[in-house]
Amino acid sequence: MNKSMAQQHFKNKFGFISHPNSAKFRDWAATHTFSLKSMFPTIQKNEIHPLDLSPTSDFLENKEDFHNLNLFAQKLEALQQKVPTKIIAGGYLEKRNLYTSDLYLRTNEEGAEKRDVHIGLDFWLPKNTPVHAILDGEVVRVTDDSHHKGYGGLLILKHQLSDFHFYTLYGHNTVSSVLKHPIGHQVKKGEQIAILADETENGDWVPHLHFEIMLTLLDFTSDFPGVAFESEIEIWKSICPDPNLLFKLEGF
Repeated sequence: MNKSMAQQHFKNKFGFISHPNSAKFRDWAATHTFSLKSMFPTIQKNEIHPLDLSPTSDFLENKEDFHNLNLFAQKLEALQQKVPTKIIAGGYLEKRNLYTSDLYLRTNEEGAEKRDVHIGLDFWLPKNTPVHAILDGEVVRVTDDSHHKGYGGLLILKHQLSDFHFYTLYGHNTVSSVLKHPIGHQVKKGEQIAILADETENGDWVPHLHFEIMLTLLDFTSDFPGVAFESEIEIWKSICPDPNLLFKLEGF
C-alpha cells in the first residue's frame, strides 16, 4: 500500500491522519522532564548509550543473528561492560530486520508489506529489573502476550491531564507482574508496575523494556502495535510521539 492509499485508508477508518492532540502533547512534554532513575530505580543510571539495530548496523553480522538470543545477549553484555554507567537504549522510528514473524506481515493488492519501523524506545536491561511508574496513571490494559515475538507481560497506563490524555505502554515483562494490576487500578508515581522477563515469557526476545507513548488506543482492545508499516509512518509518528520528549536524553 503506497503512502497516499495508507493515509486515506487510515482516515476512512479512524477519522484523522494527524492526531488532534499531537501538538498539545508536545507542548506539555516540553515543560516536563522525567528521569530514567525513577523508571528503573534499582539501576540508578540516567544516561543512555544508543544501540543501532537498523539494517546497516554492524552490531550483528546479519539479520539471522538477531534471532540467536545467546549471541545477541553476549554482544549486549560486551557493550554494557564498555559503558557501565549508561543504559543501552534506542530504536524510535528505526527500521529493523528483527521482525520476521507473520505477525508483522500483510498482503494486499499492492503485494506484501512488513511492519518493520519501531515506534517505541527499547531499554536493554537484565531480566528481573523492576519497572516503576514515572507519573500517575490508570491501568487500562494488562495482557499475557507471551506467544512467539509478542509482548510477553504487557501493561498500558492512561494519563489524564487537564485537557487531554495519553497512554504509556510497557512490554516484555513477567506475566505475573502485570496481571496483578486490576483494570481501573490507579497507579501512583514511583509505584512498581512491572518486572522485566526473560525470553521464556517475554515473547522470545533478549530482556528489555519496550516503552511507547500513544495518544489513542485506536480500536485495539488487548495490545497495541510496537512496530509500524513504513507506508504509514507519518500517521504513526503523530499517534506515537518520541518517548524521548519525556526524558530529553542526549544521544538519540
